[in-house]
Amino acid sequence: MAYNELKIKNIYFYFYMVVPLLCPIVYFLTTDAQIAIIVFFVTALICAELDLKEIANVHRASVPKFVNPAISVLFFPPLYVYSRSQFAGVKSSNRWGWFLVYIAIALSCIPAVGALAYSKELKVDACELTTSILKDKGSNVTCLVVEDVKEITDKHYRAKAVLSNGMGMPIVIEERDDGYIYVTLTPLSDLFDLFD
Repeated sequence: MAYNELKIKNIYFYFYMVVPLLCPIVYFLTTDAQIAIIVFFVTALICAELDLKEIANVHRASVPKFVNPAISVLFFPPLYVYSRSQFAGVKSSNRWGWFLVYIAIALSCIPAVGALAYSKELKVDACELTTSILKDKGSNVTCLVVEDVKEITDKHYRAKAVLSNGMGMPIVIEERDDGYIYVTLTPLSDLFDLFD
Protein backbone atom coordinates (compact mmCIF):
# COMPACT_ATOMS: atom_id res chain seq x y z
CA MET A 1 0.00 0.00 0.00
CA ALA A 2 1.40 3.39 -0.99
CA TYR A 3 1.10 6.05 1.68
CA ASN A 4 -0.43 9.40 0.89
CA GLU A 5 2.58 11.68 0.76
CA LEU A 6 0.42 14.76 1.35
CA LYS A 7 -0.40 13.65 4.90
CA ILE A 8 3.24 13.32 5.87
CA LYS A 9 4.83 16.57 6.97
CA ASN A 10 8.06 16.60 5.02
CA ILE A 11 9.75 19.41 6.94
CA TYR A 12 12.38 17.17 8.55
CA PHE A 13 13.01 15.45 5.22
CA TYR A 14 13.62 18.84 3.59
CA PHE A 15 15.94 19.81 6.45
CA TYR A 16 17.81 16.55 5.86
CA MET A 17 18.15 17.47 2.19
CA VAL A 18 19.89 20.77 2.97
CA VAL A 19 22.02 19.54 5.88
CA PRO A 20 25.13 19.28 3.62
CA LEU A 21 25.02 23.07 3.33
CA LEU A 22 25.93 23.23 7.02
CA CYS A 23 29.46 21.96 6.31
CA PRO A 24 30.80 25.09 4.59
CA ILE A 25 28.91 27.36 7.00
CA VAL A 26 30.28 25.64 10.11
CA TYR A 27 33.75 25.41 8.58
CA PHE A 28 33.65 29.13 7.79
CA LEU A 29 32.69 29.94 11.38
CA THR A 30 35.08 27.53 13.13
CA THR A 31 37.78 26.78 10.51
CA ASP A 32 37.81 23.24 11.88
CA ALA A 33 36.93 20.45 9.45
CA GLN A 34 36.29 17.91 12.21
CA ILE A 35 33.70 20.12 13.88
CA ALA A 36 32.00 20.72 10.52
CA ILE A 37 31.79 16.98 9.84
CA ILE A 38 30.50 16.21 13.35
CA VAL A 39 27.83 18.91 13.05
CA PHE A 40 26.80 17.46 9.67
CA PHE A 41 26.42 13.90 10.96
CA VAL A 42 24.65 14.86 14.20
CA THR A 43 22.23 17.17 12.39
CA ALA A 44 21.55 14.59 9.67
CA LEU A 45 20.85 11.90 12.27
CA ILE A 46 18.49 14.18 14.19
CA CYS A 47 16.61 15.14 11.02
CA ALA A 48 16.34 11.49 9.93
CA GLU A 49 15.04 10.37 13.33
CA LEU A 50 12.52 13.22 13.52
CA ASP A 51 11.39 12.42 9.97
CA LEU A 52 10.85 8.77 10.92
CA LYS A 53 8.83 9.81 13.97
CA GLU A 54 6.73 12.13 11.82
CA ILE A 55 5.97 9.26 9.45
CA ALA A 56 5.07 7.05 12.44
CA ASN A 57 2.72 9.75 13.80
CA VAL A 58 0.88 9.97 10.50
CA HIS A 59 0.37 6.20 10.34
CA ARG A 60 -0.14 5.80 14.08
CA ALA A 61 2.34 2.99 14.14
CA SER A 62 5.78 2.33 15.45
CA VAL A 63 8.67 4.12 13.82
CA PRO A 64 9.21 2.50 10.42
CA LYS A 65 12.57 0.88 9.89
CA PHE A 66 12.79 0.93 6.12
CA VAL A 67 16.43 1.87 6.59
CA ASN A 68 18.56 2.36 9.64
CA PRO A 69 19.19 6.13 9.67
CA ALA A 70 22.43 5.82 11.61
CA ILE A 71 23.93 3.42 9.09
CA SER A 72 22.69 5.32 6.06
CA VAL A 73 23.77 8.72 7.38
CA LEU A 74 27.22 7.53 8.42
CA PHE A 75 28.07 5.50 5.34
CA PHE A 76 26.05 6.90 2.45
CA PRO A 77 23.61 9.73 3.32
CA PRO A 78 21.74 9.67 -0.03
CA LEU A 79 20.59 6.12 0.80
CA TYR A 80 18.21 7.52 3.41
CA VAL A 81 16.73 9.89 0.82
CA TYR A 82 16.05 7.05 -1.61
CA SER A 83 14.70 4.62 1.01
CA ARG A 84 12.46 7.20 2.62
CA SER A 85 11.05 8.21 -0.76
CA GLN A 86 10.41 4.57 -1.58
CA PHE A 87 8.64 4.02 1.75
CA ALA A 88 6.46 7.09 1.20
CA GLY A 89 5.26 5.67 -2.11
CA VAL A 90 7.03 8.14 -4.38
CA LYS A 91 7.34 7.03 -8.01
CA SER A 92 10.67 5.51 -9.01
CA SER A 93 11.66 8.42 -11.25
CA ASN A 94 10.98 10.90 -8.45
CA ARG A 95 12.90 8.75 -5.96
CA TRP A 96 15.96 8.87 -8.19
CA GLY A 97 15.36 12.59 -8.61
CA TRP A 98 15.47 13.19 -4.84
CA PHE A 99 18.52 10.92 -4.60
CA LEU A 100 20.37 12.89 -7.29
CA VAL A 101 19.30 16.26 -5.86
CA TYR A 102 20.81 15.30 -2.51
CA ILE A 103 24.05 14.22 -4.17
CA ALA A 104 24.14 17.49 -6.16
CA ILE A 105 23.66 19.55 -2.99
CA ALA A 106 26.41 17.62 -1.21
CA LEU A 107 28.81 17.91 -4.14
CA SER A 108 28.17 21.64 -4.45
CA CYS A 109 29.54 22.11 -0.93
CA ILE A 110 32.93 20.56 -1.71
CA PRO A 111 34.37 23.56 -3.61
CA ALA A 112 33.24 25.94 -0.87
CA VAL A 113 34.93 23.92 1.87
CA GLY A 114 38.03 23.51 -0.31
CA ALA A 115 38.26 27.25 -0.91
CA LEU A 116 37.87 27.98 2.79
CA ALA A 117 40.57 25.44 3.67
CA TYR A 118 42.92 26.93 1.07
CA SER A 119 42.29 30.43 2.42
CA LYS A 120 43.16 29.26 5.94
CA GLU A 121 46.36 27.61 4.69
CA LEU A 122 47.34 30.80 2.84
CA LYS A 123 46.83 32.89 5.99
CA VAL A 124 48.88 30.52 8.16
CA ASP A 125 51.76 30.41 5.68
CA ALA A 126 51.72 34.20 5.26
CA CYS A 127 51.81 34.67 9.03
CA GLU A 128 54.81 32.35 9.37
CA LEU A 129 56.64 34.18 6.59
CA THR A 130 55.86 37.56 8.16
CA THR A 131 57.35 36.40 11.46
CA SER A 132 60.43 35.13 9.62
CA ILE A 133 60.90 38.46 7.83
CA LEU A 134 60.55 40.39 11.08
CA LYS A 135 63.12 38.16 12.80
CA ASP A 136 65.52 38.71 9.87
CA LYS A 137 65.14 42.47 10.49
CA GLY A 138 66.21 41.93 14.11
CA SER A 139 62.81 42.21 15.73
CA ASN A 140 61.36 39.94 18.39
CA VAL A 141 57.79 40.72 17.27
CA THR A 142 55.83 37.83 15.79
CA CYS A 143 52.76 37.59 13.61
CA LEU A 144 49.73 36.28 15.48
CA VAL A 145 47.26 36.07 12.60
CA VAL A 146 46.73 37.28 9.06
CA GLU A 147 43.28 38.69 8.39
CA ASP A 148 41.31 40.75 5.87
CA VAL A 149 42.77 38.90 2.87
CA LYS A 150 41.52 40.50 -0.34
CA GLU A 151 42.49 39.43 -3.83
CA ILE A 152 44.08 42.29 -5.77
CA THR A 153 44.81 40.41 -8.98
CA ASP A 154 45.16 36.77 -9.88
CA LYS A 155 47.56 35.26 -7.30
CA HIS A 156 48.17 38.59 -5.51
CA TYR A 157 46.47 39.42 -2.20
CA ARG A 158 46.42 42.36 0.17
CA ALA A 159 46.09 41.51 3.87
CA LYS A 160 46.80 42.68 7.38
CA ALA A 161 49.18 40.89 9.74
CA VAL A 162 48.27 41.33 13.40
CA LEU A 163 51.52 41.45 15.37
CA SER A 164 52.34 40.46 18.94
CA ASN A 165 52.91 44.12 19.85
CA GLY A 166 49.29 44.91 19.03
CA MET A 167 49.94 46.61 15.71
CA GLY A 168 48.44 45.68 12.39
CA MET A 169 50.84 45.63 9.46
CA PRO A 170 49.69 45.67 5.84
CA ILE A 171 51.25 42.90 3.75
CA VAL A 172 51.09 41.71 0.15
CA ILE A 173 50.94 37.97 -0.53
CA GLU A 174 52.00 36.63 -3.91
CA GLU A 175 51.50 33.08 -5.15
CA ARG A 176 54.11 32.16 -7.71
CA ASP A 177 54.12 29.41 -10.29
CA ASP A 178 56.81 27.50 -8.39
CA GLY A 179 54.21 26.64 -5.72
CA TYR A 180 55.59 28.97 -3.07
CA ILE A 181 54.08 32.09 -1.61
CA TYR A 182 56.01 35.30 -1.09
CA VAL A 183 55.17 37.98 1.44
CA THR A 184 56.08 41.64 1.14
CA LEU A 185 55.74 43.88 4.17
CA THR A 186 54.19 47.16 3.17
CA PRO A 187 56.29 49.75 4.95
CA LEU A 188 54.61 52.25 7.19
CA SER A 189 56.47 55.33 8.31
CA ASP A 190 59.01 54.31 10.95
CA LEU A 191 57.17 51.05 11.59
CA PHE A 192 60.33 49.11 12.36
CA ASP A 193 61.35 51.66 14.99
CA LEU A 194 58.24 50.72 16.97
CA PHE A 195 59.06 47.03 17.27
CA ASP A 196 61.32 47.11 20.28
